[in-house]
Amino acid sequence: MAHSTGAHEKLLILDFGSQYTQLIARRVRELGVYCEVKPYHYAPRTEDAWKAVILSGSPCSVHDANAPKVALEELVSQYPVLGICYGAQLLASHFGGSVVRSQKREYGRASLQEVVVNPLFADIAAQSEVWMSHGDSIERLPAGWCVLSQTADIPVAAFQASEKVFGLQFHPEVSHTLCGKDILRNFIVGICGFACDWTPKAFIEQTVNELREKLGKDHVVLGLSGGV
Repeated sequence: MAHSTGAHEKLLILDFGSQYTQLIARRVRELGVYCEVKPYHYAPRTEDAWKAVILSGSPCSVHDANAPKVALEELVSQYPVLGICYGAQLLASHFGGSVVRSQKREYGRASLQEVVVNPLFADIAAQSEVWMSHGDSIERLPAGWCVLSQTADIPVAAFQASEKVFGLQFHPEVSHTLCGKDILRNFIVGICGFACDWTPKAFIEQTVNELREKLGKDHVVLGLSGGV
């Protein structure tokens, strides 16, 4: 039997303008988890019962005058959080680490060097191929945070801030990161404890029923776009 989305656990993706944000959502849904993409300035509400938060990448630098920011203290105190690219840099910078302009922009494939044994990288081997796309790099983490891996070019490719707060400089959502879906599964299932029992069919059925209730006999004009 299909369940309504309201009966399922929900993951929130905060969008900082990355070209890959909708791809993050696609990967999460492929794992059987209902998620929603909201603009970075969205303030999570308790009644929405979010179970975890992913911070997306961004074309911005954390050093930009108008760099997008969120209330990180509130997020990390309430939810498991995974920062990706800009999201990871924002976490590190905000809590006292150092993010610097890279001497050369790292774009393309890279290999993880030593991988620290931890829940996010469960069964992820050293030398795994990942996809980088960034102009800034995390030079130093806040005190007490742990480097989980690095590449030949950057000292922090992944980090752990607390039991349920992590950051990745690379993009696990793209197919070029060969272990990306496994890393996302480790976060979503192993760290956050999602049941992964949501399906697109449940979403369609609930949406159709909600529209029927709201619209009654009214007519609808629909504009539909393709994409991910």
